[in-house]
Amino acid sequence: MRIALMVISLVLLACSHALARPATANPASAIPSRGTLYRATQHGQTVWLFGTVHVGQASFYPLEPIVMRALAGADQLVLELDPADQPALRAAFVRHGMLASPQTIGQVIPADTQRQLQQVLDRLDMAPGAVAGMKPWAIANLLLALTLERQGYGREQGIELYLQAQVPGTPVLALESADYQLGLFDTLDAAQQAQYLRECLESLLDGKTDQQAATMMEAWGRADGATLDRLTAEELAEPTVTARFTQDVLLAQRNPLLAAAITRLGQRGKTQFVAIGLLHLSGPDGVPALLARRGYRVEKIY
Repeated sequence: MRIALMVISLVLLACSHALARPATANPASAIPSRGTLYRATQHGQTVWLFGTVHVGQASFYPLEPIVMRALAGADQLVLELDPADQPALRAAFVRHGMLASPQTIGQVIPADTQRQLQQVLDRLDMAPGAVAGMKPWAIANLLLALTLERQGYGREQGIELYLQAQVPGTPVLALESADYQLGLFDTLDAAQQAQYLRECLESLLDGKTDQQAATMMEAWGRADGATLDRLTAEELAEPTVTARFTQDVLLAQRNPLLAAAITRLGQRGKTQFVAIGLLHLSGPDGVPALLARRGYRVEKIY
């Protein structure tokens, strides 16, 4: 099972973030299109929708001129979460991601999954005690994030932090709370959480996560929508707990709420630059399609 696509593009993990480091400037003519960009307009109000990944590297920046102009001209920067709100992120992780003491992970997953977990921890030079008190889903997401960091994709270079650093005086609004986002994973029952972790560990151990992450990040970096759509379709078609959870909860449940929140912000009559996980912008039930049903004129820029 490959879950890199889901976590990179959908969920901002409640791990420590730093301010985005300065990126090496590239000539404007050499800057490619990245991700995906939409413009939605209604009654003189404009919403820019930019599809992000929640990790990054210095080579991603600067973003192309049309994105930077849209960002500079926006009255508000709108994100899924405010990544700078570390107290809220930490509190949500403790509330939803930790087992009730004195319970430990070894008591809630089978022996074969424990062996797989130890193999991955050994690869990452992590002591078992570092994750002993965490729920299975939280361990899975943490291990994925750490693996991506080993590949050079860090949270401190994530798109959201970079965007905030470019417009320090622009108000930042959050569409969701960390408590809500991480609480979604807590809706998985004990058996589903154990299987979610197992799927993640198998993907990490057989190298599929590394392969998919590299393919996805390359596609995002050149705005290759066809490859991104193919990866999404492959992921969601798999008969796994991760795929069902991604489709039913992280997408089908959240997309209408995100579209409704964006519409409410639009009633304030301001120009918004909305940066959310790229999977939320894909398909007939993605946020752009849902905004079109709400009366917006939606244009895909690329």
